[in-house]
Amino acid sequence: MYFNFSSVDFKKADELLNIKERNISAAKFYIDYLSSDDFHTSKEEIEPFLKEYGLSDAIFHAIMDKMGIDFDDEHFIEVNKNSHLDKLVELDPNEYTSNPYFKLIKSIALEEKDWVFNTQYYKPFECFTSDELRINTEGYEEETPIGYFKERFDYPAVIEDETIWMSLIPHEINTMKEPIEKAKGNVLVFGLGLGYYAFMVSEKPSVNKVTIIEKDKNIINLFTKHILPLFPNKKKITIIHDDAYHYLDNLRDNYDYAFIDIYHNVGDGFPLYVRFKPYEKEFESTELMYWIETSMVAMLRRYVLTLYEEKIHYRFTDKDYKIAMDDNDRFINKLYFYLKDYEFNSYEEFHKFLSTESLKKLLINI
Repeated sequence: MYFNFSSVDFKKADELLNIKERNISAAKFYIDYLSSDDFHTSKEEIEPFLKEYGLSDAIFHAIMDKMGIDFDDEHFIEVNKNSHLDKLVELDPNEYTSNPYFKLIKSIALEEKDWVFNTQYYKPFECFTSDELRINTEGYEEETPIGYFKERFDYPAVIEDETIWMSLIPHEINTMKEPIEKAKGNVLVFGLGLGYYAFMVSEKPSVNKVTIIEKDKNIINLFTKHILPLFPNKKKITIIHDDAYHYLDNLRDNYDYAFIDIYHNVGDGFPLYVRFKPYEKEFESTELMYWIETSMVAMLRRYVLTLYEEKIHYRFTDKDYKIAMDDNDRFINKLYFYLKDYEFNSYEEFHKFLSTESLKKLLINI
């Protein structure tokens, strides 16, 4: 990449690097503490802070106190500047328990070989990621929505060998809203999971057929035996046992809409997302959506900013992108050589290139 920037433009681009580092620090904070016992607190621990704050702020202060974090600490101030760690939101349990699929599946009792339908729960005031990443398009700051319930919240899950394999949690329901809303006609779904998406779109009068591609035969057997029979519109649903990419390589049918959900999170999903994007050329008349795509693009944006940093501040050249130690290195090397001859003549050009829509199009052609 070539950057024909003024000194002012370089300062603006460098600020994007600072924001990227704050985004990464905030993400690490969530990874480190969302699964920790320290990231939830009891009513008794919250009580002292209620005299000065509302409930959400009191929970946040109680957690920070429990973790020994100083609000005047420069690192915390920087991380919180654009990550908004203090924006906790109380969730309404009725919004989730009234969901038709939630009501349908929570009553299932099953133990079959290594699989068990079970009930998991969030503790009162336990904090968790409740929705998709939000991006401020001015500086590309990332905000992770964090929610909690005032009372214990039970949710259905499938346990495989004592490990939660699938669960119907608020994050799952919230991040599926838009893909469900947009589904229409003949729908293609990659990834079966607990069948939540399939159920919700099959309930729509505007959806005629739902074809699901799933490579795990055990999940298909579990679903068709115990869950699919409960679906009011099960006749709309067809399940094909196949690998997603093999199916794409041999695509014959036409679809009005396709939804891709073959990963658990950004960590395992990004390589699959990158691999899938070029196939969009095969779906000229099909509207596509990916689960948590905003998070995927945020990851790609970090890669591009890293290339900018290595080019301008570390003077990396072709030889620095010839060796790869892991999949992460292989991707950034590939990205480097694809973008090698790109030229940016202003900060505005570079900023626009980093937009979500621009980066989506980029991956289609890599």
